[in-house]
Parts: sequence; C-alpha cells; structure tokens
Amino acid sequence: MPGATIRVVTPGYFRTLRIPVLRGREFTEADYANPVPGFVVNEEFVKMRLAGLDPLVESLMVRMEEENPYGPIIGVVGDVSERSVKGEARPTIYYSHRQLSDAGLTLFVRSNQPSAAAAQAVDVIRRIDPNVPVTQIRTFDEALSEQLIKERLSALVSGAFAGSGLLLAGLGLYALLAFLVTERTREIGLRIALGAHGSELTWSVVKDGLRLVAIGAVAGVALSLVVLPSFGSLLFGVKPSDPTTYAVVLTMLAVVAGLASYMPARRAAGVEPLTALKQE
Repeated sequence: MPGATIRVVTPGYFRTLRIPVLRGREFTEADYANPVPGFVVNEEFVKMRLAGLDPLVESLMVRMEEENPYGPIIGVVGDVSERSVKGEARPTIYYSHRQLSDAGLTLFVRSNQPSAAAAQAVDVIRRIDPNVPVTQIRTFDEALSEQLIKERLSALVSGAFAGSGLLLAGLGLYALLAFLVTERTREIGLRIALGAHGSELTWSVVKDGLRLVAIGAVAGVALSLVVLPSFGSLLFGVKPSDPTTYAVVLTMLAVVAGLASYMPARRAAGVEPLTALKQE
C-alpha cells in the first residue's frame, strides 16, 4: 500500500516500548506457528485508510515478498513519531518477524540499569552467534538527546534573544519613565507642596508604566496569534497558542515593567518641593 511505513517486530515490541494496544492484540509467540499471523496497524493508518470501517474485520496484502497472501488485521496500536520527536505520525503496518525473518533487527531492552543491560545483551548475542554484527548501542536517553540537539540549540538561542529583548524592553521603559518623571518635576513638587502623599505619586508613575506595557502586550499578543501558527513546525512540546506560555510571558513582562516603573516613581516621591519648584 503506497504511503505506508513498514515495521518488522517480534512479540513484546509494543509492551517494551510502551506503545498502547488500542484494539485487538499484539503479536505473540503463538503467531510463529501461524503461516498467516496477520498485521498490526497504527491509529493513523486506520484514520487514513480505513475510515468508517472496523479494522479488526479487514485484511491486508502488503507487497514485501513475492508470496505474501492477504492477512487479517489483528490489532490497532497508538501512533509513534517517525525519525524525529517532532515528526508527524505516518500510517504504519507492523509485520510479525515470522513473515520477514531475513530483515535486520534492532534489539530493544527495557531495564532500570540501561548501561549494564546493554553490555549483558551484547554478551548474550555474542554467545548465540559471534558472527552477528552489533552496532550503534545506545540508551534511550542518548538517542533522545541526539534527536533533541537541534531543538535544544534553537531553544537556547531563542531564549538568549528573548532574554535580551526583555532586558532591553525593561531598560527602555525605565529610561522613558525616568525622562517623563524629570519633565514632571515641577508638577510633582507642586503636588507634594499641596499635600500629596508619596505613595500616591509612586502609584501614579507606576500606573503610567503599566499602561504603556499593557498597550504593547495587547498588540504583541494579537500579532503573535496571527504570525506564530506559520512557525508551528519550529516548536516542540508547545502549541503556538499555548495559554500557559502567554501567561508566563505576560507575568514576567508585568514584573519587569513594575520594577522599571517603581524606581523612577520612588525618586519622584522623594523630590523636595522647593527644589522642584525652582527647576526650569
């Protein structure tokens, strides 16, 4: 069947990799005695090829060998990303190793001590057949780390740029508010002379800063909701419209804005009325 990925597996494969069996069953040792043990397909295959049908009453013929009769679908399993943790699930058909016994093997071993288990597995294979080549021995964490190198580098660079942008935004806001406070020195001095409290003046300046940030945040969120979906392929483990991410970013921005506003505000509240009124 064109467009379908073929996987050759042995009994225990799905259990070892914790791929859920959604319907039917997985392969068992008893299938080795069955000339037509059938196939297991993934959820994406059912969705793309068997929509509206009961997969467990359907049969398949996959042209992998010259003599390959129709076989029943005996199980449906969950989807697995292909080649990359960000890859989309493809329609997949799982053969029993009994059907394609000449295919190369990748051995998966689940253990609480992966490094020790790897050495023991190699030793067992050597004792069974010393001529069998054993290559690319890796733990799952090592394989996952290799897959995530680009994503982690991208996240590091993006985080550095984001941090720099946040720092520059905080410094710019501080500079702007400091300038505005300087321009309002006479007004602030007059308000203090007329009995205004320092807390009122502080809150007045902080409100101005938060208002500017709120306007920018609304515009930024609206723009990101329009632009970010086109960059969805660059994201991993998060959606372009993830509400938690927006909440965290807006909270950080509010904290930076509050600190950047509070410093000029405190200085404004400490202005001496006579000194302020004498300034041009």
